Amino acid sequence: MMGRLRRAGAQIARWVAVLRPTRIRKLLGLFMGGVGLFPAIVAALCLGLGIALGAQWVLHRFIATSTARAAPIDLTKLSLTVVAGVGGIVALVVAYRRQRDLEQGRFVERFGAAAAQLGNTDVAVRIAGVYAMAGVADESRGLRRQQCIDVLCGYLRLPYKTEHGASGRTKFVIKAPRVDHGRVRGETEEHIEYRQNDSEVRKTIVTVIADHLRPTAEYSWSTSNFNFRAAYLEDVNFTAARFSGAARFDNATFSGTAWFDDATFSSTALFSGARFSASARFPGATFSHGVAFTQTMFSTAWFEGARFFRTAYFDNATFSSRALFNMAEFSGTTSFDGAKFSDSAYFDGAMFFSPVSFREAMFSDPASFRSAMFSGTIVFSHAAFSGTAQFRDATFSGAARFRDVTFLGNASFDSARFTLTASFDRAVFSGPASFSDATFSGFITFKMVNFGTRPILFADLRQWGPPEPIFDWSQDISLKPSNVGPQDWPPTPATPAANESVTRRRSWFRLALRRFGQLVGIALDSSAGE
Repeated sequence: MMGRLRRAGAQIARWVAVLRPTRIRKLLGLFMGGVGLFPAIVAALCLGLGIALGAQWVLHRFIATSTARAAPIDLTKLSLTVVAGVGGIVALVVAYRRQRDLEQGRFVERFGAAAAQLGNTDVAVRIAGVYAMAGVADESRGLRRQQCIDVLCGYLRLPYKTEHGASGRTKFVIKAPRVDHGRVRGETEEHIEYRQNDSEVRKTIVTVIADHLRPTAEYSWSTSNFNFRAAYLEDVNFTAARFSGAARFDNATFSGTAWFDDATFSSTALFSGARFSASARFPGATFSHGVAFTQTMFSTAWFEGARFFRTAYFDNATFSSRALFNMAEFSGTTSFDGAKFSDSAYFDGAMFFSPVSFREAMFSDPASFRSAMFSGTIVFSHAAFSGTAQFRDATFSGAARFRDVTFLGNASFDSARFTLTASFDRAVFSGPASFSDATFSGFITFKMVNFGTRPILFADLRQWGPPEPIFDWSQDISLKPSNVGPQDWPPTPATPAANESVTRRRSWFRLALRRFGQLVGIALDSSAGE
């Protein structure tokens, strides 16, 4: 008897393993979604009958039916009990199907009404439609909510004429004579209509979306995707917004100041080809996934204290006014290749934990990298500095490549530390340059460098090798230009190497401390998002 019960239990366990709850729910959803209500009921009844017959067979197979153990009538009662349970399941299926259809119909009705309001010619009705669509999204989940958000974002992507955005004009008629074979035959009319006060509707949409992306929102839309591709966005304020889904702003136009202060992008963020006509504010913003600002046009760009945890691409970006990246942190591969800085660029205190490239970048005004820390490879090959290039107190823990770089203005590497490899081969120094108090403890080369005619100073160095940096005159001191100092070559370090090791340990401690703070910030952002 016990052996038969164990075999029956093992068989039931195998069935349960095959028909896991997740699979049952998926199959049931597909079944109820693709089959009509009456066929679904008939199929459920047939399934219930089959289960009842199967249950009776299993009970007769594994349980003896003698009068001493279990009477046949008891097994029949048990089978009927199973049928009753299946009937209850069928009732639940029918009730679920009815409720689902009711909710779907209600959603379609409300969604259609809100969409119709958004298409109305009256600005007040369209604004009401924005809030109606937001209300539908609040009461929906998953794909339905995403559908509502797509409609709101799609409205912002519609063609928009700024000169008529707030004019109130709804129709403009032009009449002209119609000439046919040299004879005037009546008139032709051309009607031009604009969406009345469309600027207010667009601002309302942006405000509603931004309010639903902040941590204080009653209904959060943060996990949804937002497609603002090629949209016209005016005076947007996404301060403290949380974008957990994809955020697309590529080729968008930002009119007025764009506020992204302390915003968080947990998924891919695309700003490629976007145009910021005024300030683009990203101070304290967090980019947990990859971000692309490729070919983006900035006016004033504020990225002070921003954190880039993965790839960050600013290739061929244009900064027509100031670019502020002070204290920014770049943990992934970073690229500013071909970027153009028409005004001052500040990277003071910035930290680069992975390779970063400024290949062929152009700095028209002062560029400052004071106290910046480069842990990975840094590439400035073929870059051009027309103004002051400031690298005072910068730390190069990885390879530093300044090959073919042109320094037209003053170049300062005072107190800079090169601890691995650095190459200034074929660089051009048209203005004065200073490496005073610098540290050269890796493999450093200055081959075929054009030192120009202005003073180039290697005075009061902290460390000069080993190995000693390589110059064109390393083997023949007579080849050294007279403007390169000191005259007594090679330079004599002013500080013992032991003190330099202490300074290096302090730098690494500062780097580790900031890295720890960065990781704590990630944990806090994650817990806040949850």
